[in-house]
Amino acid sequence: MPNLPSAYLRTHSCYGFLESLLSPQALVDLAVQHHVPALGLTDHCYLSGAVEFYEACKAAGIKPIFGLEIDFIYQGFSGLLTLIARDQSGWSNLSRLSSHLLVQNTPVDMALLDSHQDGLIAVMGDNRGILRDLLLSSPSSQNLPARFIDEIKHIFPENHYLEIQRFVNGPLKNEALLLDLARSHHLPLLATQNIFYAMPAEEARYRTLTAIRHLSVLQGLSPQQLPPGSAHFPAPEDFAHRYQDLPETFENLKNLVDSVNLDLPIGKTHFPEFPTQNGKSQADHLRESAYAGAKRIYKAVTPEIKTRLDYELEIITGMGYEPIFLIVEDILDHARQLGIPTSSRGSAASSLVAHCLDITSPDPLALNLYFERFLNPARKKPPDIDTDIDSSRRDEVIKYVFDAYGNDRVAMVATVNRYRPKSALGDVAKAYGLSPEIVRQLSKRLPSSFGFKRENVVDEDPFRSLLQEHTIPMLKNILNDARALLDMPRHLSVHPGGIVIAPFPITDLVPLVHSNTLGINHAQYDLEGIEKLGLVKIDLLGIRGLTVLGEVADRIRSWHLSEYKDGLEVLAKIPSEDDATAQMLCSAKTIGCFQIESPGMRSTLREIQARSVKDIMAALALYRPGPLRGGLRDAFVRRFRGEEEVTDIHESLSSLLGETLGVILYQEQVLRIAHELGGLSLAEADILRRAMSHFDPGGVMVTLQRKFVQNAQERRNVPPETAERIWEMMAAFAGYGFPKAHAASYARLGWNSAWCKTHYPAEFMAAVLGFGGGYYSQRVYLMEARRLGLSLHGPHINHSNHRFRVAYPKGQPKLYMGLNQVRDLTQRTISAILQKRPFNSLEDFLLRVDPQKREARHLLMCGALEGLVSIPKGLARIEHKGHTGQMQLFNPMTQEDDWTDEQKFEAQRQILGVSLDSNPLELMADRIHSLGAITTLEAESRVGENVLVAGMRQTWRRTRTRSSQMMAYLSLEDLEGSLLVLITPKVYQRYYQDLQEAGPFLVRGIIEMDTERQQVRLVANNVSLLR
Repeated sequence: MPNLPSAYLRTHSCYGFLESLLSPQALVDLAVQHHVPALGLTDHCYLSGAVEFYEACKAAGIKPIFGLEIDFIYQGFSGLLTLIARDQSGWSNLSRLSSHLLVQNTPVDMALLDSHQDGLIAVMGDNRGILRDLLLSSPSSQNLPARFIDEIKHIFPENHYLEIQRFVNGPLKNEALLLDLARSHHLPLLATQNIFYAMPAEEARYRTLTAIRHLSVLQGLSPQQLPPGSAHFPAPEDFAHRYQDLPETFENLKNLVDSVNLDLPIGKTHFPEFPTQNGKSQADHLRESAYAGAKRIYKAVTPEIKTRLDYELEIITGMGYEPIFLIVEDILDHARQLGIPTSSRGSAASSLVAHCLDITSPDPLALNLYFERFLNPARKKPPDIDTDIDSSRRDEVIKYVFDAYGNDRVAMVATVNRYRPKSALGDVAKAYGLSPEIVRQLSKRLPSSFGFKRENVVDEDPFRSLLQEHTIPMLKNILNDARALLDMPRHLSVHPGGIVIAPFPITDLVPLVHSNTLGINHAQYDLEGIEKLGLVKIDLLGIRGLTVLGEVADRIRSWHLSEYKDGLEVLAKIPSEDDATAQMLCSAKTIGCFQIESPGMRSTLREIQARSVKDIMAALALYRPGPLRGGLRDAFVRRFRGEEEVTDIHESLSSLLGETLGVILYQEQVLRIAHELGGLSLAEADILRRAMSHFDPGGVMVTLQRKFVQNAQERRNVPPETAERIWEMMAAFAGYGFPKAHAASYARLGWNSAWCKTHYPAEFMAAVLGFGGGYYSQRVYLMEARRLGLSLHGPHINHSNHRFRVAYPKGQPKLYMGLNQVRDLTQRTISAILQKRPFNSLEDFLLRVDPQKREARHLLMCGALEGLVSIPKGLARIEHKGHTGQMQLFNPMTQEDDWTDEQKFEAQRQILGVSLDSNPLELMADRIHSLGAITTLEAESRVGENVLVAGMRQTWRRTRTRSSQMMAYLSLEDLEGSLLVLITPKVYQRYYQDLQEAGPFLVRGIIEMDTERQQVRLVANNVSLLR
């Protein structure tokens, strides 16, 4: 019996991106099944699968071998060369070469290879390789194959091999040439085969994947784009049989495997370095900064503050985390110097050190926040200091990080974009040449996103119903191939916030790829891979809410508070108490306000009559799955309104849950109960919180539960059965708990938004509209602006900016829509308008700006030249001058004085997407009145009556009843306000088609009072579109 292979050296994973059907885990499972002791992973250009491959191999007792297929160029010829890492230096060189290929987008040449040879083994002879290309294509007179081999041997004198690839159907036709080269140049031979899929039956599916990768149809694939034989995972006996005449190939393979000694540094943390001055340690620098911040914020460092700071600093420095705090402090300080709004999120606000460094804004002492919720010695992972940044200026902050800490040491984190049902079907269908119309029809039956574990794909199959319906063989093949791609990596993109800083050149450990979209480099690993390799991540997340607040603050300063230095000072001076803002909150008129504008949040604000930052914190915590499902929300609301007496399971809870009326709202309260009642240390309490929130494989909860019950009885005289009830209450809450620190950060932003809207509504709504709104469509925000009494105007070449702007021509605010909303208007034309205005006539505008024909028409038709020329005359002049577009909705040669309101309304709708001159409800006001419809404001006085209400759909939420029938909650909006409409399953089914529209609707039904929510709602029995 021939010797069996000691390894399959040339396997490929799906992390080569569309080059293999096999995940790293699937490769390892096949190795285990066939008793192959070692595996080499040699993806083309990418090392993205290395971490997953390494962990799968180690778990299965398989020796992992890391390799890379590189694009190589030699004397004008190109092809692949395979490199294998022998040790850590070899891994670093693989990482650098992979980064070169994917950042510089140029192949490796001999000089670059020579400078990166340490720790590497060169393997020549792949059927797609550079050596075969030289053998088959180069002039024999130049003797390039021999010269190439000599140079490779010079770079890798002891670490070079020639691979002989044989397939089921026999050796390659040029194998004899390779063997001659091996003998003449004394090259050790290896037995290899590229492996791209598991079984021979998957060859057709692999062809489909190859067509997708090459953006080709199946019939268009060339032989060079496919393996020369079956590329499945062979049985070792079959593989060995192919090489009976070359037994040395297995001996050499074993020698190569034995020479590899490489473990990835999983679990070892690599902290970034913060530069300090005068030889000062990072720990000393952090202490000085923290104490200086404490004096600035609190005026004096009291014993309480000193004790807390010293305690936190001891833990931070003891765990080596001081550079993280210092770097985040530096980044945010730079952002503030640029006038960029920032805010904290998550549990970092629990840290007094973070607060004193101006990393977070909530006061952890005043809010009684536990540092251990954020960081404690039992927590092994580095702390997450998540920072929100004005999304429109986030790139400036990221650029600073790259510049300040070194382009060679900084990278963004990657996101692995995986196939979901619609994307899988779309790509497979293109490879088969299926018509786009059929693809669209099939896609309508599939969910856009689909989460599952791959082992459960059969049980959770989005393609099942389509496969059952279609019997055409090609369609079934398409659907089956698409199903096989589900969850497979498709490509890498940049994570929305994660950035890593290494204490060494980052490619020593992590390979990079360049993002053409953002113009920056990012890692080839996602958050999980980065953490496993020990690099510390910092999150810089762009959020639109801060963009809006920054824009509002700048406009407020510009128009009203010029004595302030910048917009950040305006935001810093917003008072924590304000009667007008409180009135807005309790009346829930918070459309546009950060985190508190959704119908559910507005309902919560109204129910608890929120009037302060603290009340917003409670509302944010209440409107969560846990409190909603467990009835805690309703209990809190009743107690908050004095309708229910506060009752505690045990008297000891009254002091622990007093601020939330006996209801657990925050995760920190779980820690406090576990610590003060159950006698657990704060570190143990946080371990308990995490165990309650996630899967608990180590049985931590059982041990801690016993300790909790025993300590509660001994320390507070709590009966065991009562302690068990308290424990169950904590456990029921923990899975959905909301960090109080996070609530405090976001509640302040919500309050600031509400304050700005209350006192400066024009500036606020202009910013909201200018940056794309938020929870609702633009139409909703325009209606809100009208309700606030603001004067709205369409784009105008003499008054509008790029985005929405506010002007005060006669002391009263006017909102002008931005030029960027005019359909087909280019950035060149917008810039020319802003630079060269004002314009005194149509001819002046055309002469100095020279817009494209369609641009000129669209600007005229949406009213952007109002006051300079009427629309009909302007269109006629453009026609006469040759400025004609393709839009023929209206007759340009008409001689009428101006268009009717209806014509203007329709033109704005088509060109701007909405109409500012009028609202559908305004146009139909007489008809609505004649039908006897009431306004939404009248609803409260009509409880119990059968009424008719007209309005537009603001938003709606579809859901299922317990019997799986579809129903909906619709927020109906008119010129006065909004009203909640309950669409029962019977009504939903009857009027399903009409409900897909945005309105306007006529809804008839009964007004009833929801006593729990303290608001009226309309229970619909008839819905129709108002035409």
